[in-house]
Amino acid sequence: MFEQIIDKIEKYDSIVLFGHLNPDGDCYGSQIALRAILKEHYPNKQVFAVGSGLPKFFHLLGKMDQVSDEIVKNSLAVVLDSNDLNRVEDRRVFSALDFVKIDHHIDNHSFHEGPEVISTEVTSTSELICLLARENNYVIPLIAAKALYLGIFTDSSRFQYATNYIQLFDILKELINLGVKPIELTAILNIVTEKNLEIKSFIYRNIQKDPGGIVYVVASNEDRKSLGITSTQVTANTSLISHIDGYPVWFIASETDNGGMQVEMRSNLINVHRIARIFSGGGHTFAAGFFVDKFSQENIEKILDILRNAIKEKEA
Repeated sequence: MFEQIIDKIEKYDSIVLFGHLNPDGDCYGSQIALRAILKEHYPNKQVFAVGSGLPKFFHLLGKMDQVSDEIVKNSLAVVLDSNDLNRVEDRRVFSALDFVKIDHHIDNHSFHEGPEVISTEVTSTSELICLLARENNYVIPLIAAKALYLGIFTDSSRFQYATNYIQLFDILKELINLGVKPIELTAILNIVTEKNLEIKSFIYRNIQKDPGGIVYVVASNEDRKSLGITSTQVTANTSLISHIDGYPVWFIASETDNGGMQVEMRSNLINVHRIARIFSGGGHTFAAGFFVDKFSQENIEKILDILRNAIKEKEA
């Protein structure tokens, strides 16, 4: 499955691993893991992971690399966990010599630069990195094993959204046999700050219910500034309003600094990826997101109307 990607990796002496905007556990985990695996197998190659990463794990799994423009221009770019070059965090990706992509999101066909492996049948890009290592008999160093466990654990929502449980738990067994201690990672993930509690309080106090079967929260810039958080930090809490009885769709919409709107949608009934694509977004069948140019009640109503119709069609 990974033959063309490995051919590219073996062709270049310098490789830069790129992730998406607002990195999560899978984005950071797959970058850190692949960096360690490639360095182990190709000690004479330079391998870098760029972006902002996940700072609360730096002490355990390692920091991101700071690289010059010149290095990027003379490197193979490996794009991880992003189905669109326009969503890659480090914009220097466009200046790389060559491109490959490894991702588990539904393909939006916007990436035409090089070989790619895309599988929506896995929980995470980290799971794909495990399969890449298996296929090529690569050693997985302990630091990589920990990073892969983090990516799988977080992107599967603590193993809730697996499609192939036999493969997934076989991989997890392998990682644990390599020395991963799950409690070491979950202890960090479970830390709750006072800021977390403020955000949760805001979301629970501002839940709105639509009779069409939708639960949602809307946050303005004024709301965000009072909390001292970004729009991404608001929408990252979409799971807080999940699975409320009688409401098969839920979303959080937050005004962005430029007056636009960031939306994260989830459902246990309808294909929200199809709806996100209407707004040039993407993601997974039951978890997707997008941006619109203007934060307005008109756009909220447009989203609600599309979702209501999708629910009616599904229930018909």
